[in-house]
Parts: sequence; structure tokens; C-alpha cells
Amino acid sequence: MAAVGQTLPMIDAQERVSGRINYVLNVELPGMLSGKILRSPFPHARVVRVDASRAERLAGVGAVLTRSDFMGSTSFNGKYGRIFRDQTVVALDKVRFVGDPVAAVAAVNDDIAVEALSLIEVEYEELPAVFDEEEALKPAAPLVHDPRPEQQLIFSKLIQDLSAGSNLCSHFKLRRGDVEQGFREADFVFEDVFRSPAAQHVPLEPHVTVAQFFQGKLTIWTSTQMPHAIRSQMAELFKLPLARVRVIVETLGGGFGSKGSLRLEPITSFLALKANRPVKIVLKREEEFVTVCKHPATIRIKTGVMKDGALVARRVSANFNTGAYSDIGPVVARNGGSAMSGPYKIPHVWIDSCAVWTNVVPAGALRGFGVPQAVWAYESQMDLIAERLALDPVEFRRKNLLRDDDYFATGEKLADMHYDELLDQVAADLQWTSSDARWLNKNRPAQEKDIVRRGKGVALVIKATITPSTSAAALKLNEDGSLNVLTSSVELGQGAKTVLAQIAADALQVPMSRVSVSNPDTELTPYDQQTSSSRTTFSMGGAIGKAAADLRRQLFDYAAELLEASASDLVLEEGRVTVRGTPSRSLGYGEIALRSSQGNLIGRGSFSTRGGLDLETGQGIGSVHWHQGAIGCEVEVDVETGKVRVLHLRPHVFAGRVVNPRLCELQLEGSTIFGLGQALFEEMAYDDCGQLLNANLGDYNIPSFEDIPKKLEPHALKHAGSDELHGIGETLLPPVMAAIGNAVYNAVGARIRDLPLTAEKILRELGRA
Repeated sequence: MAAVGQTLPMIDAQERVSGRINYVLNVELPGMLSGKILRSPFPHARVVRVDASRAERLAGVGAVLTRSDFMGSTSFNGKYGRIFRDQTVVALDKVRFVGDPVAAVAAVNDDIAVEALSLIEVEYEELPAVFDEEEALKPAAPLVHDPRPEQQLIFSKLIQDLSAGSNLCSHFKLRRGDVEQGFREADFVFEDVFRSPAAQHVPLEPHVTVAQFFQGKLTIWTSTQMPHAIRSQMAELFKLPLARVRVIVETLGGGFGSKGSLRLEPITSFLALKANRPVKIVLKREEEFVTVCKHPATIRIKTGVMKDGALVARRVSANFNTGAYSDIGPVVARNGGSAMSGPYKIPHVWIDSCAVWTNVVPAGALRGFGVPQAVWAYESQMDLIAERLALDPVEFRRKNLLRDDDYFATGEKLADMHYDELLDQVAADLQWTSSDARWLNKNRPAQEKDIVRRGKGVALVIKATITPSTSAAALKLNEDGSLNVLTSSVELGQGAKTVLAQIAADALQVPMSRVSVSNPDTELTPYDQQTSSSRTTFSMGGAIGKAAADLRRQLFDYAAELLEASASDLVLEEGRVTVRGTPSRSLGYGEIALRSSQGNLIGRGSFSTRGGLDLETGQGIGSVHWHQGAIGCEVEVDVETGKVRVLHLRPHVFAGRVVNPRLCELQLEGSTIFGLGQALFEEMAYDDCGQLLNANLGDYNIPSFEDIPKKLEPHALKHAGSDELHGIGETLLPPVMAAIGNAVYNAVGARIRDLPLTAEKILRELGRA
């Protein structure tokens, strides 16, 4: 009856394909109003006057929300933020990017709400703005926040608070060894700069929130990846006890990190409070683009290496553009910074990774939490160094790989490292030989007469999962022997419900058909930190395992009394408790629940990880385990048009124990295709005034089925005998961009350092060559 390790269909598959699965978009309440948001046309301006009187008088308008609702005698200050209280429900004194919410309206329908927005008069006084993360750090740059916002105490051990007077939001430091000594000892020192642009998450389902105040209690239906964190922040914002804030989450139509922090919940809830009616806000696609994005980043990476290819020192200066508001930017910079040394032994490391405020769209978590920007830099440089030293790039990597008992840059002693196997598999997939490196191929001049040329590339990744973290679960065994799994993990298309059901069914030896997994509801389901960072299967799976152990103990205790046997002589077998060696002496789970006089039995479990990094040195425990992956890539490049066609992508990940092989493959395919888009197409483009130019899916390109390579063959490396589950949802996105970039260079000699790898950039580089 083992469920774990089996390819089983998603437990909500029928509802999905028949269109009956529920989303927040489907929530309808009696008397519900439609909400719309008025946004700033300026990147940085003082708000001089807001007059909403005409909008308030419009027939059909239930409420208009402006800064006046947070001034004077009101008890609400309107400020919030996960790390810094730097964001306001609507603009109070200033707007800080084009698209910043200035006011909001709730009306009986969309048309009246839009008309009401047009009646709101706003007078602005324009201020100097800064858009680039490098320019924002210069002494003369205009300040995005002045005075410096207050930092939340809960993050004091994770993020170092800094002095006022600059746009430096956070500064992560990692120091190991003596980097200057390492550079002196090195035979060669190479320095390169790489850039990643802003990108959009583009979940199929937009952000949507429904809020209702009833009998002094706030209930929110919302598309979020962290219901308990949203409840906590909303309770603080409204000065309510947690018990009077309820967050309900239906299935999400994708998230990828965009639905992690407060988005629509504050505006929607304050409109509902003011109108005394439920309010629903659904973002249009162009509004998604001005709500959250991937962090643009500029990364300077300096590496010292010996003649034989041994890495000895690395210094990194990375600036992540967190936009107008910090959101989770300091954590993104921290996670990206901790990964900058890559999966390589480097004895001397000095890393500075900063989040920087600017006057562009706020950036948040996007599948990989800063690691994609890091891998783009360090894996591109690995090929550059290999060429400069005339080394095979595969063998150069192999020489420096982290292995068991090595120490990572954070000072952690590593175990369960599998990079040799991953690299071997990638090289075998590509049929890699030393002559595949263009600089080692004596026949390259003859091949370069072709218009369409082929190239191969590889890239490796090491990635943390959020540490420390906590998840809790409850298992309710009903009187008929069926099982309810109560969890606040969010199903957003990744198959979380199915995987958690398999873990619970396996732990208690019950059929999958008798297991039901809840949607998150903070009033009913136990605490979970968040559904992100590839942590759900590991952390919530661990919590379910502990809850199952608690439930097994109760079953054995009650059954021992009922069967007149010792609890140590009892075993679980297919939904029954049996006396070992005497199959006739057994009781079904349901019968035990009934005869225990408890009505039902509830097992509870909590799973927590411990760790953390020193704020000055970056030494400590950066991850409960480090996610490991490798990608091989083959491309064709047309030297007349610059067009890149990806022929093969071979992603490999270390997965430990795989719960559902097919769902695992789908996750690997999804993250790889996600990375392909960022490699070749995706970039949010701004004009000189901070106005986003491509805030729609006509101008912002994402991969189509035509762009997906004919051969996309993911592989999960399993560890025989291991019970540990490794998250795999994000691991293979970060190396995709570097693998494709390295393959493009291998094909035509065009080294692109600024993503994406557009045809124009390739032709420009070919022209220079």
C-alpha cells in the first residue's frame, strides 16, 4: 500500500480539467462591491492635494479611500512591510514609482468604479527620481525614503539595520579566509560584471482579494502563498487580535513568489471597512506589472585562480534593485549573496550583497530568491575563466566541486553532496568532449563558415531553502477510518495536496482514496510559515510525519486496551491495528476512534529547522540542506539573424527521496521552461522617466510551446536508502540562463553579460568580434 514513490494523479485533477476547481476569482458575497485603484503617473512626487469629493457623490459608489483616512484622529497609520514599514495603503506624503496606489474606490460595478477614479483630483509636485541600483548608491542620488523607515523587530537577527541618509536598504556580508591574501597567491585574477533585468512572474491567475468586516471580524479570501503571515500583518495594520482576522486561501493559479507579501489585502480591507460591505479587487494584467517583479541586479565578481584551475579567492559586490519598497528584498539579497561562491571550494571569500531602494516597481521574491541572478554571474564567469586558461569547462568545474566533508563559504561542513554525479550525467547527456569547448577545438575555423552553428553549455547551482522555518500539521482520523490532513500549505499548481496526501497515507497505511487535504484557513488549519523556497514537501511533509507518529501512538494506546495486548506488540496494516503474529486479533481505525469515546482522533506535529548567519561575517548555518542541480544545454544560433534556438535542455537535480516521480518531473520541466524565458526574452523595459514600456503580454514576451526544446529530459537523482526529502520546485531555474548563455558563446563566440540573450545583443557582439 506504499503511496510514497508512486506516480499518482493529482487528487484534484478531475476538478481541474472539468473547470470546477475553486479560485478566489469565483468568490461572490451578497452586496459585494468592486474595487479599483488610482495609480501615480510620476516616479517620484510629493502629493500636494487629493480631492475625492466628486467621486464620493457619484451614484453607486460605496467608499473612496484616500490619505485622509489615515490622518488626523484615525487610529490607523496605514504603514506596513514585512521587513521595513516603508509601504502605505495609499500614498500619504509621496508617490515613489509610476503605478504607486494613490486612492481606491469601491462601487457596485467596475464601470462606476472606473468613472469614480476619473473624478478624483490629485495635485503632485514632481521630485528628482533614481531608477538604477548603481546610480541610487551615489552620494548625490535623491533619497527614495527620508527618513529611513522603521525595521520590523522580528528580522533584527536576520537583517542588519543601517544608518539613515542613503538608498541602501540592506547589506549582507560574507567573510571567510583572507581574500586579499588569496588574490596575492593566485596566478591569475579575473574580474567581470553581469546584469539581470526586472522580470514579471506572469501567473495565469492575477492577484485577487475579497475582504469582509462582520461583527468586528475581518475575513479575507486572497490569492497568497503565506496565509498566516498575511493574517499577522493585517492584524497589526488594523490593530486587531489575531483571533479576529481570518485568511482563507483557495487553489492558486500560479504564484512563483509574486503572491508572498501583502499586495491587495490592505486596500481591499480598508475599503470593506469604510463601505461596511464586502469588496473584491482583481488586478488587470497591466496592473500586475506595476505590483511586483524580479529584482534587477548588477553583480561584480572577481576571482583568483591558479594555473591548474584551482579556485583560491572570490570577491563579489552585488546590488539588487528592490524598487520603491523593500518587500522581501533584503532576504533576496541575503540568499543571493550566500550562493555567490557557487558549488565550489574557494578558501578565501568576501561577499557584499545589497538591496537598494529606487523609484521603480517594487521587487519581491521570484522563484529562486536571488539565486538566478547569482548563478548567471558566477557560471558565466566560470566559462570565461576556463577559456582564459585554455581549460575544458567541464573539467575545470569538476576540479573545484564541493564534496562531502568540505566547508562551504558560510562555514558549514557539508554532507550528502552529489555534484560529481550530477556533472557526470550532464556531460554524458551532451556527449561532451574537450573539443566541444570552442577554444580547444582545432576544427572550429572550418565550422564557423556555417550560417547556423551549434554550441553546448553547462551550469551548476547550489541553493538554500529558508532556514530557520516552521510548519505544523494536524491529522484527523474520522470514525469511518478516513483521514483529514489539516495544513496551511498552499496548492498553487505544484501538486502540494497530492504529495502531502501521499506522505500521510504512507505514514498511516491508509488508501489515498480515503485521504482529504484541506485548503488553508487560518481559523482552522495549523501554522505554516510560507509556501515558497522549495520547502513544502520537506517542511510540511516533516510536520505530517510527526503528526502521524502522534496519531499512531494514540491508536496503539487505545487498541492495546481494546485488544488486551501490549502496545509494543501492535502493528499498522492497511487501515487496521493488528497484534503482531495474530492477524485475527485486529481492529479498524474507525472502530478504534469510535470505541475510544473521543469521536475522532487528532494527531499533531510541528517541524522546525534551526540555523542563521552572523550579521558581520555570514558564518553559521545558511540552509538546513543545500539544493543541488546541474543543466546541460545545446543550442543553434543563426549568425545572420542572431536568433537562438534551444535544441536540448538536460536538467538534473538531487532529490533525495522522491514522493511522486511524475509530479517531480513536471516541477523540473516547469522551472526549466521558466528559466528559458528569462534567458531569451523576458525584460521589463523602462523609459528615462521610469515609465514601464511593456506592461502587457503583447510587448512582454514569455515562452510559447514553439520555444520549448524538442528534447527536455529532466532527471531526479535519488539517494538509495535516504528518507530525506529535498525540495525541487526552484532548483533548476537558476542555472538555465547561464547554461544557455554559455552554449550561445560556445556556438558563435558572442559573450552576453546582460540578460536577456536577445538577437540584437548577439548580432552586436558578433559585429564587435
